[in-house]
Amino acid sequence: MSPEPTKTDQATVFQATVFQAKVFVTLKPSILDPQGRTVERALSHLGQQASSVRVGKLIELQLEGERGEVEARLQDMAVNVLSNPVMEDVRWELEEAGVVAQ
Repeated sequence: MSPEPTKTDQATVFQATVFQAKVFVTLKPSILDPQGRTVERALSHLGQQASSVRVGKLIELQLEGERGEVEARLQDMAVNVLSNPVMEDVRWELEEAGVVAQ
């Protein structure tokens, strides 16, 4: 959908809602995590005790549009582009960041 028009004295200004998205991608529990194991060993060598260390990815993006349309786009991106559903779990958070004039 297109942004919502707002009348001003000089011209029509379009406003779009901006959302801040965070996408969290982690390996499924059944998948071995060699990077996590390496971090666990490094922590142990430094005298820090930690177990079951898993390493993942955080992807941050800004998206514009109506909430429903943005949520659908974010789900599509997260599942089909930003993660591998065979090996990885994915979840996301979406917060309104403001409105911008265009």
